[in-house]
Amino acid sequence: MPCLRSVLRATPVLFGMVSPLAAHAQPTTPFSFAAPSLADPAASALCIDGECQPVITDTTYLGRPAFRLTDGKSEAVIVPSLGRVMRYGKVGGPNLLWNAPAKQDFKSGWKNYGGDKTWLSPQSDWGVLSDKTWPPDTSFDGSPHQAEVITGGKLKLVSGTSKTSGIRVERVMSFNAAGEFEIQQSAIKTSGTPVRVGLWSVSQSVPAQAVFALTSPDSPYRNGYFHFDTKEKQQPAFVENGVFRLEPKSEGGGQKFGIDAPVAALASVQDGVAWVQKSAKPDGQYPDGVEKHGFPVEVYVNGSPGAYYVELEMLGPLVNMVKGQKMTHTVRWSLHALPSHDLSDPATQNAIAALLQ
Repeated sequence: MPCLRSVLRATPVLFGMVSPLAAHAQPTTPFSFAAPSLADPAASALCIDGECQPVITDTTYLGRPAFRLTDGKSEAVIVPSLGRVMRYGKVGGPNLLWNAPAKQDFKSGWKNYGGDKTWLSPQSDWGVLSDKTWPPDTSFDGSPHQAEVITGGKLKLVSGTSKTSGIRVERVMSFNAAGEFEIQQSAIKTSGTPVRVGLWSVSQSVPAQAVFALTSPDSPYRNGYFHFDTKEKQQPAFVENGVFRLEPKSEGGGQKFGIDAPVAALASVQDGVAWVQKSAKPDGQYPDGVEKHGFPVEVYVNGSPGAYYVELEMLGPLVNMVKGQKMTHTVRWSLHALPSHDLSDPATQNAIAALLQ
């Protein structure tokens, strides 16, 4: 895997609000690099066999100004005006993130463009954390974010500040030396009374063959997972050898599953490739579950044929936040070739289980 090395200067590129942001240093590793020109917003360059390219560049996506980040093998495209990651996949490969149809009318009031974003949990408290129980707080989802390229080939997005909770969300995104796409998401409370919240990343993905997670041997939930929407038509979900497996279908309305997994990890598998999302799982109370059996991972299937997608959701522990406090929850994405496309193949099953460890 090629390594990345910082150059000494990055040019900030801003959208939305304008205010200075501090640059962050990136540890260096030996490799061959060419410094971009001062007019280039890239903070690093990636060189393989004498050919170099910036790891972060300006681009356009869906007619909007955007940034492309890459490690030469995988790529991500971020659109600051939407505050979302809108593309992720292999370089030249299909987009694993679902995007809304171009003529989406947003009748629900939620401007759901698709892609990946950060919310605050638990959803049951949204009436306290914002002025409505639905849609999501527009400070974080639906309004333009400030963007800045910072040292080390990183892109920083900053949301507006919620008038209700007094919290803004910041995300620093980059590819690390292991080839993982990292999203370091933080909540910063700048005003208001204390609130108990957690960070919640929501990736709307193109539906795959199946989504996997580990289950806890001491889970209080039947079969090791909790099905939120029992009145809806069941999506095929089962557990075998301690691994939860959901096979999404374009039917049954919206359905959600919570897993009190011992490891915060999800794997979405399609065409012999596993898209893995992982995060640390510090001690604490996680959202939506009972007592110490909250959910660090959740999966939501929007089974509507007109907007068919699967949400891969990674949740951090709940924290009592007071003015001046900051909390961070980092999610890492990676792509892995599996032994076969056959999910009944024991070697493929073992490989998926190993990736979730």
